[in-house]
Amino acid sequence: MFVDESLWIRDALAAVPLAPGASLLDVGSSTLHFRTVAQSWVDGNVFAPLRARGVRILHLDARSDPGVDIVADAAQLDGIDQAFDVVVAANVLEHVIDRDGTLRNLRRLVRPGGLLLVTVPHRYPLHPDPIDTGFRPTADVLAALIGWPDLLRQEVLAIGEREHYRGARFWRRRLRPWQVACILVRRPG
Repeated sequence: MFVDESLWIRDALAAVPLAPGASLLDVGSSTLHFRTVAQSWVDGNVFAPLRARGVRILHLDARSDPGVDIVADAAQLDGIDQAFDVVVAANVLEHVIDRDGTLRNLRRLVRPGGLLLVTVPHRYPLHPDPIDTGFRPTADVLAALIGWPDLLRQEVLAIGEREHYRGARFWRRRLRPWQVACILVRRPG
């Protein structure tokens, strides 16, 4: 996750009322070390403010590791019956083969009236983790794929120069500026 993207997520979620005890599922969360050390802005900008508001956060990833509460494939979430007030899927959809199944599960996990926040690269090089399908939609296309009418916020972020991904100069020159499509949408109900 880019720093600018984490700030967008922070601001988008700060603008919506979330009562203490609200639940958030972070899909594709990676590890505790990744969120707090390797990319410390993920926890600092996104999750710390939510914890300070009393939001209960669960982290889901396909790999078992410290800091992962639920180990599951996002396209196969049949065993998770809980509905969440907020579901966040940041930079997940480009890494799944069954995008329709994943989107169906993400929508299912949001309680009626709850929020779904999704980000995905728009202009960005391939980055296998372990795969990258090349899915690079605009925010409009992403919102249409979700299909819920109450779109609260959408944007295609141009990623700033302060970002930590400076090593890939070849791609940085060819795809500048890198961009991320971001949406926040409310489930009907």
